[in-house]
Amino acid sequence: MNNKFFPSNFLFIMIMILGTLLTLSSSHWLTMWMGLELNLMGFLPLMNIKGKTLEAESSMKYFIIQSLSSSVLIMASVIMYSTTLSWYSVFSDTFTSMLIILSLTLKLGGAPLHFWLPSITKKMAWMTLFLLLTWQKLAPLLMMSLINSNLWTIMLISIMSTIVGSIMALNQTNIQLIITYSSISHLGWMISSITLNSSISLIYFFNYIIISIPLLNTLSQSSGDHLFTLSQKNYSNNLMIVSLILSLAGLPPLLGFMSKFMVLLSLMQNNMIILTMTLFLGTLISLYFYLNMSLMTVIKSYMTFNSKKMKKKYNIILSINILSSLILFPLATLIIKYAMNILYKP
Repeated sequence: MNNKFFPSNFLFIMIMILGTLLTLSSSHWLTMWMGLELNLMGFLPLMNIKGKTLEAESSMKYFIIQSLSSSVLIMASVIMYSTTLSWYSVFSDTFTSMLIILSLTLKLGGAPLHFWLPSITKKMAWMTLFLLLTWQKLAPLLMMSLINSNLWTIMLISIMSTIVGSIMALNQTNIQLIITYSSISHLGWMISSITLNSSISLIYFFNYIIISIPLLNTLSQSSGDHLFTLSQKNYSNNLMIVSLILSLAGLPPLLGFMSKFMVLLSLMQNNMIILTMTLFLGTLISLYFYLNMSLMTVIKSYMTFNSKKMKKKYNIILSINILSSLILFPLATLIIKYAMNILYKP
């Protein structure tokens, strides 16, 4: 971030975090809507860190889209209250739940309402891009997990997000657009299990954050935003970049494979075979551009591997990424399976 305006940036970050925590800690739809608006007011100034014209245009687009989705959300909440006399997650009306699902999908940038996301992220600062693709999705995902009707609509959104995010990234050369469409594809995986087992979606979300932090930080240090710049000589650890990219692809035994494997197990236990095969097909399509990024990274890598200026600050994350299937997967499975029984044991 720009150190010149660091105090104000710190204030906006705290407002953004406070808005998300307000949404997470509430079961009242009106309070959750207030938290989303507070989060929006804190995030908008962060989109103008460099003060460029393109950033101002992106922040205006983001404000319009988020205002539209918030308007639909509060309108659906008022309709729900007028029919059920409750502000909590009681959905007896299919139309009301459909409006809320569409408004949350628009906030998340999921297909088919993803049209605004690539145009905003194309020239965005890497730190802001990370916040948009990770932290800004936490509160809407929690709100979507409270919906107990129209499950087939949620599954259809999951399928479309996975397929569209994978196909649209194939012909992209801009790294930020590739990461954006990759995020849309991963969003489909998170949504697919959020109504069946929200703890699995939460684990998938945090694993995505663990992978994205070192990857986006390393990509931000490259000399350009296009794919061919990955092959240029630098002093970062290319082995770490390749492992993180392949982890996003879901190759075993990396951390991303553990997340997708848990989602697939959850869907197969609920006899959702068609949804499972569709998600798996979307992963195979996205594997092409992930391998393309890995190939561009390892070109001329012999000069990098022989360099004496290797960066070692992400060795712990690299170890977690590689050993996750052997260590973290059994631990996470035990937590999901037995934690609720221990907490609610009479």
